[in-house]
Amino acid sequence: MKKWILVGLSLVIVAAVGGVNAFFCFRQSSELENAMNRIGQLEQAQAEQQSALQSSADKVQSLEGGIELVNLKLALMETGIENLNEAVNDIGADFSLFNTGLDALTGELESIRAVLSSLGADYIDAAAIARETEPVIVYIEASLFSFRVSGSGILVSQAGHVITNYHVIEGMNSIHATLSTGQRFAAAVIGFDAGRDIAILKLDSPRLDFPSARLGDSSQLAAGQDVLALGFPYPLGDNIPGNMSVTRGVVSAVRSFDGYEYIQTDAAINPGNSGGALIDLTGELIGVNVAKYVDIDIEGIGFAIPVDEIKSFILEHVG
Repeated sequence: MKKWILVGLSLVIVAAVGGVNAFFCFRQSSELENAMNRIGQLEQAQAEQQSALQSSADKVQSLEGGIELVNLKLALMETGIENLNEAVNDIGADFSLFNTGLDALTGELESIRAVLSSLGADYIDAAAIARETEPVIVYIEASLFSFRVSGSGILVSQAGHVITNYHVIEGMNSIHATLSTGQRFAAAVIGFDAGRDIAILKLDSPRLDFPSARLGDSSQLAAGQDVLALGFPYPLGDNIPGNMSVTRGVVSAVRSFDGYEYIQTDAAINPGNSGGALIDLTGELIGVNVAKYVDIDIEGIGFAIPVDEIKSFILEHVG
């Protein structure tokens, strides 16, 4: 009987030990599986971190490449700026040389002008100068109803601006200008200075190829200098339009009276010559004929407005 009790106890002990072992084996197996799962998660996280690290490394490499490219472009820009500075310096030197050459040329032209002005009739072809200048001289007809007057004018722009004396067109409601070619145009007054007795007209034409006078320098005039007076003295203008008259003389003096400066000349300036040109022997305009001093005991005294006194007036209206 005791034997079977011992056997039973042994079986119980064995079963208990087996259960305990089975419990611990199951628990260890579950912990091992959890550990393996955790290891898998850690390996996946490590892989993700390595991927992110590789991506960051790629971005860093790309940024380094971009920085290198920017540095290269900056170097090229610096080189370009240096080349531009050199070019600017070269241009400045070229301009300096150009200005020096221009100053020298201006001096030579002044010398030539002085020589030409000082030459006598044997050396200057006044007829050629008059022919060269004739295209810029115009015959002006102005009227107010049946009252008519005539005078002369000077083309001062290729757009058809004409200067003349204000007293030629004062109060007139119809103005026409005839060129040396015989072409006749209506004209309108666009500006005047009654005190200075100067007016500027605009021919009614869209043309931009009219001949234009070359403006000289009246500040350099000297007594005894040869000059030509061009215009249409009355009554020749009325009878022979298109044919101007030329008279020759000298600068007698430069005088001031009534608050204005005038060129005095012995070149014949007759009625109708008003608004015509007084030119030097280079063909440049030095004055605008304005009046003749008339007295039974006086002859050879005519007056012209110096061109320097009307240059700003011309520029104001012609541009």
